This record gives sequence, C-alpha cells and structure tokens, in this order.
Amino acid sequence: MASDILKALQQTGTHSVGNLNSLKVKTVANGAIVEGADIDNFTLGELGFNVEGERTVKQLSANDKKAVLVASPETRYLGEEMTKFYNAVGERVRCVILEEGYTRFETSAFTKNSGVIEIKNGQVAHFDVATKKFIVSDAASAHADYATASAQFLVVNNEEDMQYTLGKPMIRLEVIKA
Repeated sequence: MASDILKALQQTGTHSVGNLNSLKVKTVANGAIVEGADIDNFTLGELGFNVEGERTVKQLSANDKKAVLVASPETRYLGEEMTKFYNAVGERVRCVILEEGYTRFETSAFTKNSGVIEIKNGQVAHFDVATKKFIVSDAASAHADYATASAQFLVVNNEEDMQYTLGKPMIRLEVIKA
C-alpha cells in the first residue's frame, strides 16, 4: 500500500544547493517574503514591497534589474537531502546583498555557454532569467547577455567532490559587478 509520506520521502530533490563563502555578508534586514513563484536557493531575486508594505522578493525577472542572492539557511528533518529545499511562496527568506569583490558563494544552479568545455578559474558568469541558472562563459567570448547584466560574476573555483557539494556539481562565483 502506498502513502503520501512514503512517496515524499522517496522522491529525489532537484533544487539548487550552495554555500556562502564570504566571512561576513550583508543581508536585507528581516529578510523578504517570497512572492510570485517558488525560488531555489542560491539563485538571484529582485526586491519589492507588498500592499502591506512588507519587503518581498521574487525570482529575477530581467538581467538589468538590481539583484540579490536568495540564500536561506536550511533546516533538515528526517535526514532530508539538501536538494529537496526551496523557498516557497509566502515564506520569509534571507536575501544577501551582492558586494563587488567581496561576496563569494557556491551554487549548483549553473550551465555552460556554448564553447565552454570545462569550468575553470577566470571564466565569467551572469544569471539567465529564462533558465533560472548562471551561464558560465569564457571571458573572451562571453554570452550575449553578459554585457548588459546588472550582476556579473567571476568563476573562482569549481568543486568536484560530490560529498562536499551536497550531491550536485557546484561552482564558486565572486561578484565583480552588482
């Protein structure tokens, strides 16, 4: 016999994972309430306000908008995998302010631009609002949307130790333009 709880415990999560690497980060005071649609951790969002005047965040809708990193701490129950976590509509989440040359983080929400065979230090990245992932490009032949992105990143490491990376390949990005 099946049960909803058993099914939920057996489903493999597919959400983005990551880590903050900066010693200290600045966050939006009191966080923000997710609106519009669920947001994966370690992706970019944009801030706003609801009708009650509370701070809100939604997934970044355009590359030219001011961005914040959605990076909420996860609370694990029953040995849950990190890939099962996401930020649901209505939840209050932590939003990290991106600081040039200082904010570093790891994320599994990335894809390679055409022509990129392997991830290596010195490549660049920007957030793609269509795929909700960072696109990694070679600096000399950056993706067409990279130049107009309000938030630009430098690849400073890739992590291939799958146990350390919480089960997904990750890259480390440093903010070079915010």
